[in-house]
Amino acid sequence: MTTPKTARTPPSPHGTKTWLAVVRAYNLCDATMSVRLAELGLRIGDHEVLATLTTMPGITQQELAARCFVTKSGVSMLLAQLEAKGWVRREADASDARVKRLTLTAAGEKIAARSLKIQSEVVTAMVAGSSEAELTFVTNVMEGVSARLEALR
Repeated sequence: MTTPKTARTPPSPHGTKTWLAVVRAYNLCDATMSVRLAELGLRIGDHEVLATLTTMPGITQQELAARCFVTKSGVSMLLAQLEAKGWVRREADASDARVKRLTLTAAGEKIAARSLKIQSEVVTAMVAGSSEAELTFVTNVMEGVSARLEALR
């Protein structure tokens, strides 16, 4: 009597467990941020734009798209929506009227502050219990991963 052969799962490549842990953490962070931002009537993309304009007022739409990992057309749609809410202003550049500089309005600054508070709470919860050395290690590893992935593009 022979025993039936069972299907074997092919071995996973080195690093798969780590990749899955990173993906899970990212997805949980994204879901948590999405739920909390929704309480303010915001989406992740809105938050990214507001947060970026808080720290980099006067950047161009093209610069914003690059910083937020969004296409120029995607940023254009987001900006139109945020402008309609009275949170973002596009102004002609003093030296080149074809270039539009982006800034937050007073109302935009208020909603951005609330949005950034949520981000701060989520990040604080994420790193609770981690030492500075552990955080530095993770930062260095992920920066290296990012550089290698950029090279694949």
